[in-house]
Amino acid sequence: MSQPLKRQVVELPERLEAQIASLAEKTGRSRSVIVSDAVDTYVNNQLRWLTDMDAAVLNAKEGQSYEGDDVLDWLSSWSSDTEKGRPQPSKR
Repeated sequence: MSQPLKRQVVELPERLEAQIASLAEKTGRSRSVIVSDAVDTYVNNQLRWLTDMDAAVLNAKEGQSYEGDDVLDWLSSWSSDTEKGRPQPSKR
């Protein structure tokens, strides 16, 4: 079931508009769908990042910490077919 759509006016640099038009032509998708998908991905990633940062700050306040390499490995797996779960806190 698709969600109702609401029209938004977005001003884009000419270079980006040209890239969107090119992608639309090459993929057979509408410019509207391409922009909607891009905004959806961006907003979801930003909200996820902010939520995870809030949790990390809370964990730090509670004395929990994570190994930097574990965190970087986890972050680099995002949006892949093999996305990893959040690392476990380090033992102190």
